[in-house]
Amino acid sequence: MKKNTQKPRIAIFHCGFIYTGGGERIVLEEIAGLRKKGYKVGCFVPTYDPKLSYPDIIQEYGIKTFVPQLPRWFPLRFAFQMVASCLLAPFLAVRFKDYHLFLGANQPGAYMAWVVAGILKKPYFVYLSQPNRVLYPRDNENWQNVKDYYLLNKVINSCFRPIIALLDKKSITGGKNLFINGSFVAKEIVKVYRPKIWADCPGGAKPAPIRVLSRDPLKGLVKINGYRLKKPYILFTSRHEPWKRFDLAIEVLAKVNKEYADVRLVIPGAETSLTPKLKQLAARLGVFDKVVFTGPISQSSLWNLYQNAYLYIFTSEKEDLGIVVEEAQASGTPVVAWRSGGPTVTVVDGETGFLITPYDQNKMAEKIVYLLNNPQIRNRMGKAAWKHIKDNFTWEKHVACLESEFKKFI
Repeated sequence: MKKNTQKPRIAIFHCGFIYTGGGERIVLEEIAGLRKKGYKVGCFVPTYDPKLSYPDIIQEYGIKTFVPQLPRWFPLRFAFQMVASCLLAPFLAVRFKDYHLFLGANQPGAYMAWVVAGILKKPYFVYLSQPNRVLYPRDNENWQNVKDYYLLNKVINSCFRPIIALLDKKSITGGKNLFINGSFVAKEIVKVYRPKIWADCPGGAKPAPIRVLSRDPLKGLVKINGYRLKKPYILFTSRHEPWKRFDLAIEVLAKVNKEYADVRLVIPGAETSLTPKLKQLAARLGVFDKVVFTGPISQSSLWNLYQNAYLYIFTSEKEDLGIVVEEAQASGTPVVAWRSGGPTVTVVDGETGFLITPYDQNKMAEKIVYLLNNPQIRNRMGKAAWKHIKDNFTWEKHVACLESEFKKFI
């Protein structure tokens, strides 16, 4: 009899694709990486809007939803779809009878995997980028670009917190293994959930072709969304949310401009209610014409920005990992960030960039000026950053971490 060599079918359950973020990038790379290895992978979510999340590439991944999506004009559509998916989870299990194992990425992905796998008597795993932020929020955190979640947060914490907290913990710790997005956030996740087993499995980046290391970060122009950006420029890529602390980056730029008046800070991404406030801050500090808000850009344009930046600045002190910090280094661009959160895991201080005591803006500006004054040191750091990511934080390593555990049960 001929042996069946077909790879198993894997279903990934994620919280949704309604904005462009690191958590979404991880899931997309997991889909692509596992498919490349021959697995049949389906990805299912409660909420999905291809115009809001990686619009230039998301269609390639064949994302499907648990429930029909409400029209865009429907108030609080994301909240309703999230609740409906969770309530209907037991009745949806039959839909996944042909899958061999499940991966729940964040909540309610973990809950959906727990319910479906339990009914079908099949193994499931959980991937966490952070604790459930509805139950365990950061200080002064809000969902800047997902207003629907304000309602969920209020309802859950005022009426249903005990039962939701119980289901949250059971679903996250009940799988065959808990994959955690890096050793920094692992400390918080282990403290909150106390899992019996977990694996450090950080997200990664794709190293740029080695030829980018020979590019001149001081001379030339970069064309992005109609802008002609003159080098050198500083880059900060992330969603426009308060806890990302773009305000600190703008304040640091104002200090740098006292030494280097022509250096600009480039901030791509879709505007939110925070963006006008950042523009007002830049105007008050006299650097309005030095801060470039490009608006939404394609993934190819993003990589072009990374690869031509003089350096990357990161001023959020609460980032759990920071895929963007890895992507910058993978492009041969040194990083200057706070000595806090994810960058303490992904940046080698003094080798691939600098880590600064949080909120010491003078020291951060000083290090940026130092690199501007010493392009040879900057270039050496850029090469070290590229190699650091290539050796330690690739997507291939991330997917191999998942696969090694999957193989124990399939």
